[in-house]
Amino acid sequence: MIEIDLLRVRRDLSLESWKVMKIKGIPLKVHPSWFLVFLYFTLSARDQFEAMLNGQASIFDSWLIGVFTSVLLFLSVLLHELAHSFVAIGEGLKVRDITLFFLGGMVNLEKECKTSKGSLKIAISGPIVSLFLAFLMILLSNNLSVSNLIFSNLFKQVGNLNLLIGVFNLLPIIPLDGGVILKSLIWHFTGSKRTGIKVAIASARLISFIAIFVGIFSLINGSFYVAFCLFIIGLFVFTSAKSQSQIIQIQKILCELNVNQVCSRSYRVLEDSLPVKTLSKYNSLNKKNGSNQEWILLCREGRWVGYVHKKILKNIVVQNWDKKFLYEFSLPLNELPSISEKESLWKAIIKIEKTRDARLLVLSAAGLPFGTLDRVDIGKAVLKKIGLNLPEQLIKVARQENIYPIGLNLSQIATSMASSDQEDNQK
Repeated sequence: MIEIDLLRVRRDLSLESWKVMKIKGIPLKVHPSWFLVFLYFTLSARDQFEAMLNGQASIFDSWLIGVFTSVLLFLSVLLHELAHSFVAIGEGLKVRDITLFFLGGMVNLEKECKTSKGSLKIAISGPIVSLFLAFLMILLSNNLSVSNLIFSNLFKQVGNLNLLIGVFNLLPIIPLDGGVILKSLIWHFTGSKRTGIKVAIASARLISFIAIFVGIFSLINGSFYVAFCLFIIGLFVFTSAKSQSQIIQIQKILCELNVNQVCSRSYRVLEDSLPVKTLSKYNSLNKKNGSNQEWILLCREGRWVGYVHKKILKNIVVQNWDKKFLYEFSLPLNELPSISEKESLWKAIIKIEKTRDARLLVLSAAGLPFGTLDRVDIGKAVLKKIGLNLPEQLIKVARQENIYPIGLNLSQIATSMASSDQEDNQK
């Protein structure tokens, strides 16, 4: 399966997290994985405290120092994310929520910032706060070094962790802050967001290769733990860069393709003078093929006059199926959700997701029925452009379930495109 799941990961993390409180109207969520981090740092700080006092500290004091250290780290990460959030609000964006998880924190914005300067300010605010907290904690540690060794060591630990958070986030890797900063700077100087993203992706790939290469060198020299950490970081960064690259590729495809290049013809055309009994044959065909029910469009002497629901059969006794005619149950064609054949595919996705049956009637330039469009039509076209031709069995399953093939998250991608500058997306 192709790796386009950064948007899905963002969504899933938010859905699987627990809402604990609101800060200035922003929901704060904590993912279960964060508690593992909390426990790790609590135990680590407890053990260090006991070692510093040569095992003479009480169990209560040891655990208290451990928990206090983790709480300070929790607050540090929270302040980092709040900095992003408040700057984003200042740029006119809505913050859906903040989620803390094992890799740190994540701000979920309703849409992307439309300016390079705004994007830069949002991205750089978090590392600035982390570095400031590191400076403040280390300063406190130095001032307390003589009077209180315990708190001096505690503040030094938290200060160093904030320094690590700040510096690590400045690495030019998408989706880290440094990657967004690099993207924003390139965007500002070139005028193209797409160019900025491409440069940030290239930077991430380079860093992933360096991490893996250094990991191999460390492994040869016997530093197994360092090698393992570098391999994990390298693979994570490479996968993230690849995911972002595929999202960009899909966005480009959705901009370039028009509806008329993708649509199919999932409807039947019948004369409105035919008896209602005619519909029973098409019901049987649909059940046999396992497909979604087709629309039944009506015409009269070559002119489109409306459409009918197959469910009318349920409202008429079988004995009257030959006595009732389709024109008696005709509904206006403009009641069906529709889209122009020349519309871009990403706009069609947004429109499809707002319909009940996830299907659109495609209209020609003259406003006449041209075809139909559903999730499977779109998914097949995107995958074909990428170079993937799916087996018919997978296509059939997708049609039965009315979903995008192989879990393509096209709805999220199209929504993100709608919230950004589409002229820039097409550059």
